[in-house]
Amino acid sequence: MMSILVLFFSVMLSAVIVDKFNLNERILRLLLAFSGAYMLTVAFAHIIPNIFSGDDSQFLGYFVLLGFFIQLLIEYISGGAEHGHGHCESHDSHSHDSPISISPYALLIGISLHAFFEGMPFASQFHEHSHSNNSLLLGIVIHKIPIAVVLMGLFINVVKSKLRVYSLMLIFALASPLGAIFGGYIGVGLGIDIEYFYKIIMALLVGIFLHVSTTILFESNTSHKFNLFKLFIIIIGVGFAILSKLI
Repeated sequence: MMSILVLFFSVMLSAVIVDKFNLNERILRLLLAFSGAYMLTVAFAHIIPNIFSGDDSQFLGYFVLLGFFIQLLIEYISGGAEHGHGHCESHDSHSHDSPISISPYALLIGISLHAFFEGMPFASQFHEHSHSNNSLLLGIVIHKIPIAVVLMGLFINVVKSKLRVYSLMLIFALASPLGAIFGGYIGVGLGIDIEYFYKIIMALLVGIFLHVSTTILFESNTSHKFNLFKLFIIIIGVGFAILSKLI
């Protein structure tokens, strides 16, 4: 239950911070780089060895592939906001057009679907044989912060009512907890073995992580001025993820 609360409040606190303070875009980019490196390392060093260790893992690779294409669809809906694109476009563009090219509601749907799938691995805490997800939780929270910053910034620009802005952010904040609750009971309802269902969820998340993290890490930087420092931040993210496995 603590994980669900952390997932929820990480979004809402980020929204309040954006509302009260003007965050530097360089900090957002570096935080995205750190989160991308952290997620990629968690996927390869934590999740993949665990889910592919048993005899029942022969079909899990297909779920990894499915997760990858699910994220492609989500990115099509969201316009890439989970990578920080919306924030960068709204600040880098010098045109007089709208700072966002898609409906904020379509954006919310796409990014909430992304958060919903990220919350599903925490379904294991609803069962006796729960899995330790501390490193995964930290990686998702680190990833959620810049996403929440992106969404809050775009919603403030597009939606005039502050109450409506926070209502939209509340929907996004609830997406991951709802994913955890859904994942906790759908396996039982379908009569699927809990351990194997957990592996399926994690395989889907690996596919999502691979798409998101590689996009963050390998997309070009528009300024081309902080590549060395970005590499340093990426190395720190990798090292931090490895260290979290050893603790």
